[in-house]
Amino acid sequence: MKQIKNTQLIAATKKVLQDLRAETTLTQDAVITDIFDSKNTTINLARIETGPVEVSPSTIFLLCEYYKISISSFFKRVEEIDKKLKITEKK
Repeated sequence: MKQIKNTQLIAATKKVLQDLRAETTLTQDAVITDIFDSKNTTINLARIETGPVEVSPSTIFLLCEYYKISISSFFKRVEEIDKKLKITEKK
């Protein structure tokens, strides 16, 4: 079965993660160390922010926790970066 890959969503997600880290003025290494120290979990932030990989929902949740942003706020920012990703809900 072919895997679905939305390149627009991946790019916007990476941009939000880059922006969140930039807002903290922390390096990738500092974020990685903080997450490892508090959660005993290792992530490859450089690959997440710049590589051609999809970020798992669990990793997004972990980073949202770290940056103290709700999941809904995170995805609102994703939609703001790429308006084509905004889905209009039925009423």
